[in-house]
Amino acid sequence: QMSYLVSQGYTAISAKQLVDALLLHIALPPKSIVLSFDDGYKDAYSYVYPILQKYRLTANLMIATGLVGGSDYLSWGEIEEMGRSGLVYFTNHTWSHFPIDQGDYDKVKNEIQTGRIQLEEHVSQTVNIFTYPYGSFNDNAIKILREEGVSGAFSTILGTWQCDSFIMTLHRNRVGNAPLSEYGL
Repeated sequence: QMSYLVSQGYTAISAKQLVDALLLHIALPPKSIVLSFDDGYKDAYSYVYPILQKYRLTANLMIATGLVGGSDYLSWGEIEEMGRSGLVYFTNHTWSHFPIDQGDYDKVKNEIQTGRIQLEEHVSQTVNIFTYPYGSFNDNAIKILREEGVSGAFSTILGTWQCDSFIMTLHRNRVGNAPLSEYGL
């Protein structure tokens, strides 16, 4: 899949590049694509990262920081190494992968703050882009994200077009092992 994207002239960009382009109304390279990998599973380091290095692609890892170091999850050392490469951008995915449409104000705020603080302690970037665990959100969650200085958030709403009018519910398409034609390519 990555070989195809490169051979067809796609440009992998960071979530920050997308959000900045939408908010500032600036152009992106033609055929821009955001590669995202949720939750911080260990295979992001063992499988994804070598492919990113091979093709010099940018990817975005959505990290639930409370899971870091678990048996199937990335370590902080692996996250730091990928961050130093310049190929990986990180978004806040809460502390515990909590569905933030289901918590009260204090619980949701704590999940968002803790995830951001822990990520910023380990990567040299400002973490102001969020990815909803399970794709679940509500008005309360969006209000808290805005209070916390989040400039954009990714949902699991299907779609290939992005717009600043849904900057807090950016669309994504899940890609698996189906033929490329299944994804409109």
